[in-house]
Amino acid sequence: MEAVGKQRVGLLVRGQFDSGDFAMFTGLGNVTYGGVTYTGAGQCLQVGDTTGDTTDGSSGLAVTLSGIDAEIISLAELEEFQRRRVTVYLALFDDEGQLTEADVFFDGLADDMESNDDPASPEVTLACEQRALDLSRPRPFRYLPEDQKKRFAGDTFFDLVQTIQNRDDTWAK
Repeated sequence: MEAVGKQRVGLLVRGQFDSGDFAMFTGLGNVTYGGVTYTGAGQCLQVGDTTGDTTDGSSGLAVTLSGIDAEIISLAELEEFQRRRVTVYLALFDDEGQLTEADVFFDGLADDMESNDDPASPEVTLACEQRALDLSRPRPFRYLPEDQKKRFAGDTFFDLVQTIQNRDDTWAK
């Protein structure tokens, strides 16, 4: 954490994965914010820009966890991480290390993971992209029974569409 006057600035990182939340911050000890307990990782947790930039100018963010056990790296590689939400908060701490205020710094989706299981410097880097990029992706949905059943199993509403469109009704003679 960086000192600014009597306050310190740090980052809270929360990843919401299928197996549970990943919640760490760039300090020491434990901090609770928004009902989530963040574990201090100190210098082992780094947040930086991604090297690539998208065509629309929105850059992502890279979260790196270094100096970790090889077993944790193998667990990270087995996790379904793509399209999972990652939120980074910019937090202010008092001189005793208590969280005083936090605000969203980055809110995005996990995109790519790189791992290095070298015994000298093991690390996992998770590249994240802005959630706004997700809005530009096509979502092919047609008003067909098959598409509706993919979204809502057992729904039979669109089974009647073919019958309705071929029906010839006469209204008000």
